[in-house]
This record gives sequence, structure tokens and C-alpha cells, in this order.
Amino acid sequence: MIKLVIGQKGTGKTRRMIEMANAALKESKGEIVFVNGENRRMIDLKHQIRFINVKEFQIKDLKVFYGFLAGMISRDYDTEYIYIDGLLDIIDDDLSDIEQFMFQVKRLSDKFKINFIITMNGNPDNVPAFLEQYIA
Repeated sequence: MIKLVIGQKGTGKTRRMIEMANAALKESKGEIVFVNGENRRMIDLKHQIRFINVKEFQIKDLKVFYGFLAGMISRDYDTEYIYIDGLLDIIDDDLSDIEQFMFQVKRLSDKFKINFIITMNGNPDNVPAFLEQYIA
């Protein structure tokens, strides 16, 4: 499953993601990972959630980020949830690469039964058609 949370900057997407991740601890039997590009909100996550500041790994494009996600999953097949906060802030790619990235993430999700919850800045009313199916 993939869910997208799209909204303008400052609308509470990160706070909502943190609440979702903390709530998932109650039902999850696997590992929960929270990926972000900064450390400032890390303190709000419960300590059982694995936090990764992706900026520490100098990831700049979606192909490398996909490889990073695949490597993370191969390290721990018990991963059940991956929260990716601010996808467009993490990478420097053009939006045209998002469609291929989402296709690849969907394959990961289906094959390994991982729930991906991803936030993006933007207007939810102007989402490309290929993303509409994922909007939460």
C-alpha cells in the first residue's frame, strides 16, 4: 500500500506523519522507519521507530533513493511501514522522474508487503493523474 499526503508547506503534513507513525506502533508487528531530510522533528517520534536523516547520505536523485530504500528493506525483511517525509525536499530530481519512482516503490510495496506513506509539498487539486490513486 502506498499513501500520499500532499499539501502546501506549513499545513501540518510532518506532524500528521509523526502521529501516524507513533499510532502504527500499537498494531505493527514489524519495524517502522521514518525517513526525513532533517533532525528537528526526530524527538517527537517514539524511540521504537527507526529514524533516518537521509541528508546524511548525500542522496540527490530518485534512482539512488530507490536503491537506498531497497537496501534498507533487504537489511530487514520485518519492515512493515516506511514513512517518507518531504520526498520533493529530499531529492533534487525533476518531477518527471516521480512516475517511474512511484512504479518502483509500488513493486517494493507489493512484493514485500510494506506500507509506504509519503508526504509531498504541493496543491492536492493539481496532482498528476498517475498520483491520484495514492492520495490519502
